[in-house]
Amino acid sequence: MSALYPPLWAPTTVTWGIDNRTTALRILNGSSAACRIETRVIGADVNPYLAMAASLASGLYGIKKKMKLKQPCTTGNGYLDHSNGNTPYTLIDATNKMKESGIAAELFGQTFANHFIQSREWEWRQHLKVVSDWELKRYFEII
Repeated sequence: MSALYPPLWAPTTVTWGIDNRTTALRILNGSSAACRIETRVIGADVNPYLAMAASLASGLYGIKKKMKLKQPCTTGNGYLDHSNGNTPYTLIDATNKMKESGIAAELFGQTFANHFIQSREWEWRQHLKVVSDWELKRYFEII
């Protein structure tokens, strides 16, 4: 089970910035006619359909609720900007945030949200059953 921590080129703070590869959202506005947003938190192991659906649904949620961006643009090293919080460190941290939020149920329905949360909790429990190489090397001599 991998975790996000600096400096692995994956954002670890809730940040956005203009052409800043250390932030969670990277805004690229090369001209007045074009602009794009990179969502840099999504992992390589994600279901691409769920990731795209979550990104689009989140954007539409913000538009529908007329939400305004209150967080200032991060300049410099985004790994050091903890002013808006950090991204979850582990799968269970992310799962608990999703469970506590309620927005996932609003966007995708309670049935899907509950099923997805339960499937991530199951995956975390399976992960805990495995003895890692580090644990074997560290504790083998003690046992």
